[in-house]
Amino acid sequence: MSNHYEILGVKSSASIKEIRAAHRAMVRKLHPDANGLGTADFSLALAAVSEAWSVLGNPTSRRLYDESLTAKSRYRQAPNPKKQNTVEFADEPEFEIPLVVVRAKIPWRFMLSLVAVGALLILFLQSTASPSIPQGPDSLINSGSCVAFDSTQAVYEVSCDGPNDGVVRQLIGFDKTCSSDTFGYRDRQGMGIACLEP
Repeated sequence: MSNHYEILGVKSSASIKEIRAAHRAMVRKLHPDANGLGTADFSLALAAVSEAWSVLGNPTSRRLYDESLTAKSRYRQAPNPKKQNTVEFADEPEFEIPLVVVRAKIPWRFMLSLVAVGALLILFLQSTASPSIPQGPDSLINSGSCVAFDSTQAVYEVSCDGPNDGVVRQLIGFDKTCSSDTFGYRDRQGMGIACLEP
């Protein structure tokens, strides 16, 4: 990893005039108009030269930068009294803990077990449930419906368990006639003619 002095090609003891001259020379050398190239590498190099000048061209920021370089070199040279033969990478300032991404595994066996238990529970509840209560008449006459007469001699559906006036063999349109062995009566809802068995 190169520092700002190495990027500009000067020593750390260089004067501000030497640093300024080195910066100008590097900018002329790397400028896209001067070399006819506009590649990303030249752009990155030019950005690094500009960054080095912005730090080293200011006396305050240069002093802080020099102190950080001195601290890093002291840190790297300081012996570790506990472990002479090992290097503690985690203690270095540049050390980054690698990010390891592990994809989550889908628990297929567990999910299939839940589906199986759910299916068995549904089957058990269905088998132990009480039989459905028969519904009353739905007022729609069709074959097999029991009917009663109203005051206008029209028929309407009633329950076959109670009193009724007959059973419908079929429901036909108004433009048709019932067969000779049945009696035709108008449906109260106007759906057609109900042919009642005798």
